[in-house]
Amino acid sequence: MKKIRFYLVAVVAIVLFSSMAWVRISLLHPALIVLPESIRNVAIVDRTLQEESVKNKMEQVLSGELMKQDEQAVRQSMIGMINVCAEFNLYNLMQTHKRYIGGGTKTTFPALMNWDTIAAICKENGADAVLAIEIFDSDFLITNPGNVARQVLEGNALGGSGYHVNGVAVINFGVRLYDPSTRKVIDEYQVSHRMNLDAGGNTVQDAVNQVLDKIGAINQAGYQAGRLYGERISPSYYTVIREFYNKPKRNHDLRAGVRKSEVADWNGAIESWTKALDDKRRVARRAAFNIAVAYEVLGDLDKAKEWAAKSYTEYGEKRGNDYFNMLVYRIREEAEIRRQVPDQE
Repeated sequence: MKKIRFYLVAVVAIVLFSSMAWVRISLLHPALIVLPESIRNVAIVDRTLQEESVKNKMEQVLSGELMKQDEQAVRQSMIGMINVCAEFNLYNLMQTHKRYIGGGTKTTFPALMNWDTIAAICKENGADAVLAIEIFDSDFLITNPGNVARQVLEGNALGGSGYHVNGVAVINFGVRLYDPSTRKVIDEYQVSHRMNLDAGGNTVQDAVNQVLDKIGAINQAGYQAGRLYGERISPSYYTVIREFYNKPKRNHDLRAGVRKSEVADWNGAIESWTKALDDKRRVARRAAFNIAVAYEVLGDLDKAKEWAAKSYTEYGEKRGNDYFNMLVYRIREEAEIRRQVPDQE
């Protein structure tokens, strides 16, 4: 009980005495792989079908792969890829419905697809390339079986307000991108994607049923695995949080700038923080750093970099150096995005 009280006091102290405010900014990652200009339409195929055998049937039964569990999740992974790439429309990804026998394992790729088959798929779908999902294996585990048993035995004494169950869905996922014009695989990608799930209920059965919505959980994990690959071949959005100073409150201009930032008046905030530069060094260095953040929010990365450098070199703000380097990296990313998406402002 004393430990809990201590941590609560610590959290409250951090909130009360923190000198930082923050702003969330939406940014763009450039694609990691840029496809050749000749590729515009891409057919996605499922090559995870296994040959019928007693061994495969037994494995499906033992692993609980019922109701075409992985086949459904593969479809979701296709949708994940399509949705990411549709945001910038660099490529037209097309979902196909015919399944192909692969022959690989849960963690290794099969032999390459026959190039005549690739050409036939492209002709049938009006595609320039084929993106084949060749590894897809799912698993789902309860990660706290011991705690679940204790909750049952102790009458949910652990939680106090119901029963709690934790699970994890794991997807082994691998794709190849075939270019029939050069008869080369221009990308091969494999990842193990994990997604944690937590559930609660008035009874342990309620909680278990929520977590053991196995098909739903694996479909969701499959969709996210597909999005991961989509983000490899197309620019994608991500969110960062930038911190800036909101103290000392006794400096009117610093606080006025913070209040203006809270209503998205970043130009007004810059004006107030510029006035705060005339105060003593501690206030000035914080104001200079805040100005850099404001310019980044406004999208003027060159000005943001300039003020991050000033906050470090002229005013002695230690955070300014790391922020400067971060902005240099961002400027490089922006240049790459403009190359990949010329119309992106």
